[in-house]
Amino acid sequence: MPKIILTIDRDLQVDLTDAGLDIEQICRTALEAEAVHVRAKQAEADDNVLYQRGFEAGAIWATTRATTAEVGEIAEWSKIRWSQFSLVPVRNSFVFAYCEAVRQDYPRRQEPFFLSNDSFTRGMVDGAAAVVSQA
Repeated sequence: MPKIILTIDRDLQVDLTDAGLDIEQICRTALEAEAVHVRAKQAEADDNVLYQRGFEAGAIWATTRATTAEVGEIAEWSKIRWSQFSLVPVRNSFVFAYCEAVRQDYPRRQEPFFLSNDSFTRGMVDGAAAVVSQA
């Protein structure tokens, strides 16, 4: 385990020790709290990147491969709160575009494919909806 050497004023050390405080534990707790904060910011940045990539993939799908009906179906999902929805691949090519974007094998064409609400999928849905709103 790495060791940190901390230099503090002697009077501060006496005051903290006299108050019954464990300086080492205080420092460890403060560093752990800061690490949680840093990880949370990184996760938020990662979510933003995933959302943006999904948005681009959804917009490309909507402009290059999708039918009007397919895009319309996906755009409806952008208007509501959802945790999961399903599409039958033979009826909506969004599934194939999603699988290509996340490098996942294609599902069976006739069986429902479930999409979960994550940053990338939300981005894809919103990207497709943005194309509809620009039309």
